[in-house]
Amino acid sequence: MQAQERVAERYELTYPLGHGGMGEVWAGFDEKLDRPVAIKFLRKLTIPEHERDSTVERFMREARVTARLDHPGVPSVHDVGYHGDDIYIVMQLVPGVVLADLIAERGWLAMPWAAAIGAQICSVLAAAHAASLVHRDLKPQNLMVTPTGAVKVLDFGVAALLGPDVPRLTATSHTLGTPTYMAPEQALNSTVGPRADLYALGCVLFELLTGNPPYRADTALGLLHRHMNDPIPSVAEHRAGVPDGLVSIVGRMLAKDPQDRPGSAAEVYGILAPFGTVEPGVAEDLALQIGDGQSIDPTMPHRYPFGPLPPRTPPLSPSRVDIVRPRVAPELVEPPSLDHLAEVEERAWELAEEERFTQAAELLETALRPIRRGRGAKQPRVLELRLYLANLHVLAGAFRQALAEFQRLIPDLAQRPVPDQELIWQCRQQAAMCQAELGEAAEALRELEALLAEEQQTMPSGSPGLFALRQQIAMLAAGVGDVTAARNKLMELLGDIGARQGPQSPAAVEIQALLVHLDRLDESVPGETGGGREER
Repeated sequence: MQAQERVAERYELTYPLGHGGMGEVWAGFDEKLDRPVAIKFLRKLTIPEHERDSTVERFMREARVTARLDHPGVPSVHDVGYHGDDIYIVMQLVPGVVLADLIAERGWLAMPWAAAIGAQICSVLAAAHAASLVHRDLKPQNLMVTPTGAVKVLDFGVAALLGPDVPRLTATSHTLGTPTYMAPEQALNSTVGPRADLYALGCVLFELLTGNPPYRADTALGLLHRHMNDPIPSVAEHRAGVPDGLVSIVGRMLAKDPQDRPGSAAEVYGILAPFGTVEPGVAEDLALQIGDGQSIDPTMPHRYPFGPLPPRTPPLSPSRVDIVRPRVAPELVEPPSLDHLAEVEERAWELAEEERFTQAAELLETALRPIRRGRGAKQPRVLELRLYLANLHVLAGAFRQALAEFQRLIPDLAQRPVPDQELIWQCRQQAAMCQAELGEAAEALRELEALLAEEQQTMPSGSPGLFALRQQIAMLAAGVGDVTAARNKLMELLGDIGARQGPQSPAAVEIQALLVHLDRLDESVPGETGGGREER
């Protein structure tokens, strides 16, 4: 596989996310719908011939299993098919942070955060168990927190191996699962049911609350022995201040005998959810800072089950579906060369001409990311590309991302030795229009009026260069309910346009049509008589 290779005449590969002995995972783009996807490949020819049929069957079963789980905490499956000798699954590309990375960076998490994450995992497990599916490999590497604070449970591939017709061992006779989080009955290759997932979740919660898994050993065999024979550790012995109810439920989930564990994921959810519910002010104080000015809040879905999204939060970069990418310190990332940037820009233009704006923006964003972390973000060439990126976001309809980019650009443009004031004004105008598209019309109107006042200090109000801005202000005034002010502004603008371009010019005709539209709006409002309007 290689970048820009096309699959099924629809999906373009962009960059690898990971690979194993028999497969690869790539980030890609769906050209038809202009959206990022993850594409998981199984390389049939790398599999011993005597194992090939069973492995292919397991891979296809993974696609069906994941597609059957209709839950927001499970990545969506979009497509499946063959690419040459390989089989592929096209899935949702999940943005966010891998839980294992959060633990590695921060140690233990705030208690409400750990409970909120655990409760969301329980919600997914409850849906899976109701569908007779057991994950069997729940671990921090298979869990992600998205920019909205939602938790995604990844890689139900092991779950696909359940059922009386499927052996409990892999072709190489290794026990399925990860020893650090494996239930004793799973280590013994005994019958594995939903409570094995609860045991694994207990291990995950223990690690979230203490910074370390419940058991450690130098070998996988030693770990399995400890899971089966060592006493159950208590969270309270490793961290003070954890509520008794939370300590108790984690201890019950780590019971050696499955019958001594909670009866269901739904039961655990009921216990964890109250501990993960916090007031907005507390949530803001404890928000997980993950660098580059970004933060995530796993308790948000408990406060706002259906949104809203965190306001003005820059989007997180997409991550892989089920393979951990090694973290690289920002100072070790080598900025791309100018030649590389030129190649990226050319490719982005090609994509934009095909109306694949999201893909073009992602390509440019990826190239610019290491530069943002260094000292080159304000170089003239980089500023040009950042402006192009912001405009690509606008074309893609990603107004929140465009707004953030314009807002970062404005002060950087102002700090240039000879600032291009006209370009700064254009960015401010674009940022305000993004606000309007996001429903923040009042804020956008205030910004545009302030912008108009500044521009009028250097050019007369009747200047053609201000016509578009004045029209936007008038329509935003109507949008916030001040129809009278909107009509007056449009009448004044019509007079200036008529004097400059003639009363029958296209711009004048457009303003006349807008005035007629405002009149109709007035007539449709009960009690409005239309009195006091200026005659035209």
